[in-house]
Amino acid sequence: MSLLVALPKGRLLDEVQNVFKKIDIEFDTDSRKLIIDTSKEWMKVAILRTWDIPKFVNYGAVDIGVVGKDILFESKLENNFYELMDLKIGNCRMSLASLEKKISSNKKIKVASKYPEYTKQYFSSKSKDIDLLILKGAIEIAPILGISDCIVDLVQTGKTLKENGLNEIEKISEISSRLIVNKSSYKSKFEKINLIYEKLKEIK
Repeated sequence: MSLLVALPKGRLLDEVQNVFKKIDIEFDTDSRKLIIDTSKEWMKVAILRTWDIPKFVNYGAVDIGVVGKDILFESKLENNFYELMDLKIGNCRMSLASLEKKISSNKKIKVASKYPEYTKQYFSSKSKDIDLLILKGAIEIAPILGISDCIVDLVQTGKTLKENGLNEIEKISEISSRLIVNKSSYKSKFEKINLIYEKLKEIK
């Protein structure tokens, strides 16, 4: 029974590929195939949109996935998967940023984000009432164009914020990529999944 692993498209793919290479699993990311063979005949990979990976794992379409903690937090699924480990790659942080040095404490504020669950939980913990604007593109432009007072977004170096005149007011949480596994697959394909898991633990 072969194992199907979902990996994220984009900048994180190179890091993920290097991690698997360290445990002697190699594959060609330049392939135009949707399901890609690996150096292990019992394992294949699918390169998917990051936001879709928890869904594919949750429904058992793939056995294992690599996905950021930010997306797991936002995924409103029945959690038909386990979060096996922190791969300690794709490291960044979820932060609150604004053109101002601080957020007004005496008025209802407008917050732009593509992470509504993080945003709602953060401001709820502060007992702060907000108007939430959910955007999908470049969040930094919202306060610049005056449609929000602040943003909640992923930050790596903070360079983009600075270049656009935004101040990082508070770090909400650290973010990294996690290894998740479908609950049924974990039982039916335990031997292969555990082999990968144990090898990954050795290098982390």
